[in-house]
Amino acid sequence: MCNKQTGRPISAKGRRLRSQKGSAQLSEFGAALFLLFSCFVLPLIDLSIIPVRLGLGKSIVNNRVHQLAQSECLSEAFRSFKESDFQTGLTKIGGFNAQATQLSLIATSVKNPDQSMIVNRPGALPGDWLPGGIKGPCLYRLDLTVDAEIEPLITAHVPGVQIPGLTRPIPFHLHEECNWENLGCDPSSGEFFVNK
Repeated sequence: MCNKQTGRPISAKGRRLRSQKGSAQLSEFGAALFLLFSCFVLPLIDLSIIPVRLGLGKSIVNNRVHQLAQSECLSEAFRSFKESDFQTGLTKIGGFNAQATQLSLIATSVKNPDQSMIVNRPGALPGDWLPGGIKGPCLYRLDLTVDAEIEPLITAHVPGVQIPGLTRPIPFHLHEECNWENLGCDPSSGEFFVNK
């Protein structure tokens, strides 16, 4: 290489070497980047997966209760719910552990919205709450609740410290409802499908 002004070759002595001050700044900047990444960026990435898993879980629960509300009769909805492997479907999301699930029918009086009746099995709805009964007209909703724990992407194991989302999963209570669609009566038995 030649110097453009003098035309003489540049020796190794002429090159500018990094000063000691510049190398110290580089190592301090590296340590600051490491702290920023480990204390802020990684925990944010770790916790950002929780809303995604929660959204997927709510979508599955909402879809399932809507399918059950379209059953012909209430006993068919309860049987279909018990026979299906609903909790395994939720577990397939990954990091979503369903602890308990419950299906019930809620009948609410339209005249007096403060009055409602909850049944957990078919045939348990009293005659007053059936279509055409004393409490009627009523709004019938199928209710599905799921108690679950959602894990972050990475769980830190620190003995004696219990911080939801960092050292253990976050507990959630999912609750979805859908209107019961078949309010008709069985022509052969005379029972309402909502109570059969």
